[in-house]
Amino acid sequence: MSDKKSKASHPQSTGTAQGGSGDNPVSEAAPENSPGCMPAVLASAIIAAIVGFISCGVLTWLIFQKQDVLALRAMRGSVIPAVEQSLLSPEEKAASVKLLGDFADQLERKQIDGWQASGVMQRLGRLPIIQWGQVRRLEKYVDDHAENFEDDASVQFDRLRKGVERNKVTRIDFVHILSPVLQPGPQGEDAPLVEDWTDETLTDVIHRARLVADRGEVEADIKTDITMDTLIRRQIEAGIKDGTY
Repeated sequence: MSDKKSKASHPQSTGTAQGGSGDNPVSEAAPENSPGCMPAVLASAIIAAIVGFISCGVLTWLIFQKQDVLALRAMRGSVIPAVEQSLLSPEEKAASVKLLGDFADQLERKQIDGWQASGVMQRLGRLPIIQWGQVRRLEKYVDDHAENFEDDASVQFDRLRKGVERNKVTRIDFVHILSPVLQPGPQGEDAPLVEDWTDETLTDVIHRARLVADRGEVEADIKTDITMDTLIRRQIEAGIKDGTY
């Protein structure tokens, strides 16, 4: 009897233990809403932006402080040699090289401040120094073969020169006008003229010159003999006095 009672009571105690386990499950704590690493990322981004801003400012300052050095290198290394190899007339070429050489000497002697050097270089960069002689050569061909072109064809080249004098026509305009007769190659905008051209190609050049002069509102009844060395001298003087445009 005692064994049966013992066996009968055993399942009840077991069930109670199991029931206790089932009725009171262990609850897991819900994760908190933590910002994680976002603040660190934002802080790093802000710091990087500040550092970049400061670095950009310092670099700009350094470049500005070195404008005279950069201008001197450009003058001696590329500008003057290019003018010496240009199609300018011997008189224009000699006078232009002397003006540019004198400016380079001033840079070398530290007689020109950075803002002045920057102004002169910007102004000279707008002048079609190399293209000036190229246009002269095309103009001579048109004059020598006037019967093949319109009566006012040669006048368009005069209008271009007057436009440069008035700061209405720039080097970029000259490159666009001359592009049909420029050799393709690595020299880009300062490329030489092709060795030969056709009248049709020159007619295209003249048409472009007319459009550029019209846009600059340059009169068609003017005649100018302005030389490149005169323009260079004016721009050097203006850059030293006023800086950039």
